[in-house]
Amino acid sequence: MDDNKKQIPRPYMLENFEKIERLEKYLHLAHKRIFPKGAIVQAQGKNANSILYVKSGCLGVSIGSDDGCTKFLFHVNEKTIGATINSNEDNSEVQVYAIRKSTVYFFALEDILEIFNEDKQVLLEVIQNILDKSYCLMAKTRDLSYYRPSSRILRFIYNLCISEGKLVDNYYIINTKLTQKTIGDITGTHYVSVSKLFKMLEEQRILKKTKDKIYIYNLSKLASMINEVLKY
Repeated sequence: MDDNKKQIPRPYMLENFEKIERLEKYLHLAHKRIFPKGAIVQAQGKNANSILYVKSGCLGVSIGSDDGCTKFLFHVNEKTIGATINSNEDNSEVQVYAIRKSTVYFFALEDILEIFNEDKQVLLEVIQNILDKSYCLMAKTRDLSYYRPSSRILRFIYNLCISEGKLVDNYYIINTKLTQKTIGDITGTHYVSVSKLFKMLEEQRILKKTKDKIYIYNLSKLASMINEVLKY
């Protein structure tokens, strides 16, 4: 397993962004809002004049294109900040929306700057969070440029198993509520391709996905398929 781990480039995982829990000390300075699943938190074409902090839930960040479509970029999980800080563009293409019910705090720029001045550790954590997102986007650009859809999905599952899988008897269990759509968003792959690939992997007894778990029955076989040319 260690040899495979070294050979397979590691993609950024959903939970890899630096948490900024020190901001919890300053929530009294922010404006609180609760968004139901699917609600728009930051609409396209709107300037962002505050930093958002996700107390609970999960947000999605996407960017628009000239043809009116949107492309998923990354998630903003609990205890991390949003993607937009202060856009000076007249027509921002970034959109932030609630993946599930989310409690979000909005910090005005003057308040967040005062926090930075008072608490340098918060500033360092915010910088690290932004850098993590930058590295994530760079890794995604690389993957979209050099790897086939099936390879991106298989690499993601493999590395998820390495980082979070638990060995039970002779197979692995990954406790995760990631949906096939979310896996498609993370890997830049169409939902249909993810669904077909998971069906094929289940038929071959390589893995099985349930609502809150992924069972990996043959990790070495899954790893060997990453460089195979599959039709998905």
